[in-house]
Amino acid sequence: MDAAEHQFEASNTSGDAWAQRAPRTVTTLMVGKLSCDGGEQLCRVRNISASGMMIETPFPLRDGDRITVELRGGPALEGSIVWTSDGRAGVHFTAPIDVEDVLATAKGSSPSARLRRAVPRAPRFLVTGPARLVCNGVSSAVQIENISQSGARIRLPGQLDLDRVMTLVIPGLKPHSCTVRWSDAETAGVAFIDMIPYGELAAWLSEVQPAR
Repeated sequence: MDAAEHQFEASNTSGDAWAQRAPRTVTTLMVGKLSCDGGEQLCRVRNISASGMMIETPFPLRDGDRITVELRGGPALEGSIVWTSDGRAGVHFTAPIDVEDVLATAKGSSPSARLRRAVPRAPRFLVTGPARLVCNGVSSAVQIENISQSGARIRLPGQLDLDRVMTLVIPGLKPHSCTVRWSDAETAGVAFIDMIPYGELAAWLSEVQPAR
């Protein structure tokens, strides 16, 4: 356990009534969407307990910031920042959480997810901008409406003859091969064959969103 994790443990247990309910801290490495002051960025949850968690993110957080972290599958964790250090931060939850339920939902192993046979969807970021879709050897201008590590929603210029495998070219990101998950007359949802690496998408989000 490094110094930041020791700091997380101290903030998570010192004189806090919640610590009496669930002193166990689960080490994990889940990817989520961090929302703060209207900005959105990727984050990793390093460890989590009923009363708080430690995250790492390139987003410039400050002590006292109110944040929400949306995990894969939809669990949204609300809290406030109690410390920051070298790209990591300690979060104190607004209300206690059920750690086992949150982890099961994020991993797709909760009872409801198993019944639906659903794979938890990666958090999506509402970022708009121009892109190009290369389909059947033809490059068409499209608009990105949202994006995640695993896919994107795009607005089409008209009725396109979408191929089974295409290439989505977004300025600032490497071209990504993708397949169509759904489409209508104006929009389409595509899934990337290879997920965008965490670091690549985080750096891109930092560039395209206004600085804090």
